[in-house]
Amino acid sequence: MHEIGVLNEAVKTIEKVASDNNISNIKQVTLEVGELSGYLPVFFEKYFDVLTENKPLFKDCELKIIVETGEGLCSDCHALYNVLKHEGICPKCKSRNKTILSGQQFLVKNISY
Repeated sequence: MHEIGVLNEAVKTIEKVASDNNISNIKQVTLEVGELSGYLPVFFEKYFDVLTENKPLFKDCELKIIVETGEGLCSDCHALYNVLKHEGICPKCKSRNKTILSGQQFLVKNISY
């Protein structure tokens, strides 16, 4: 469960941004998690409050998660498709050869204060 470590680093990054900008209270944090990243958003939701419970900066902070679709471009027929939905197989030509275009990222998308 590497989500806790990644989330902990995101919290540290947010704390640094808040400190550098004299922000005393974060109202909402938006994370963007790619569906091909290997991270399960449910664990971010479950542990965000645990990692921030004794940090006044995050008092009453809401966590919002955007799941980015994993899109692939078939290397053989150039069809664009959802990699996860089609289990990595191009729905047009059945090839497994592809370039991943999106869905592998994890980032702090927005901090509202």
